[in-house]
Amino acid sequence: MRISEKGERGAPGFDDPLGLLHACHERIEGHCATLVRLAAHVRIHGGDREAQAAAGRVHHYFAQAGRWHHEDEERDLAPLLQRHADSAWSAVVARLMSEHRALEQAYAPLEPLLRALPMVPADLPIEPYVSLMRAHMAAENTVLLPRARAVLEASEIAALGRAMAARRGVRL
Repeated sequence: MRISEKGERGAPGFDDPLGLLHACHERIEGHCATLVRLAAHVRIHGGDREAQAAAGRVHHYFAQAGRWHHEDEERDLAPLLQRHADSAWSAVVARLMSEHRALEQAYAPLEPLLRALPMVPADLPIEPYVSLMRAHMAAENTVLLPRARAVLEASEIAALGRAMAARRGVRL
């Protein structure tokens, strides 16, 4: 099995920003699966060219698109949801957004190793990052995004899409 596997489907556009956030979660899951395969590969083959290429793709994604994704949620989606929230829902949104800091801290020891291939230890420290990320995405997919679809008005969803596009330098 190759470390990286292709198979991305077409993602929703900025006219469906909630769908785009969900599709981003699917890509993140793909990168988490790559990390799991990469760790197994490095234990056997070390930091060979295939490992270096996979690590580079994962690092590039998390360094750029992953940061944009967190900004989309923290700067734009969370404030929109807070407008429609009672205190219990506000606490859920705040908890999910604070998990982004925990994810960043869990990724921190892994990030320089991904950049340092082929000079890596035989055991890449993918945990607790992968487990935390998967649990976080599951919560956002089953709680946050469905709630957003239920309470946000069309104008708010359109504003979210415009903000996400602008963050990426895309003109609509």
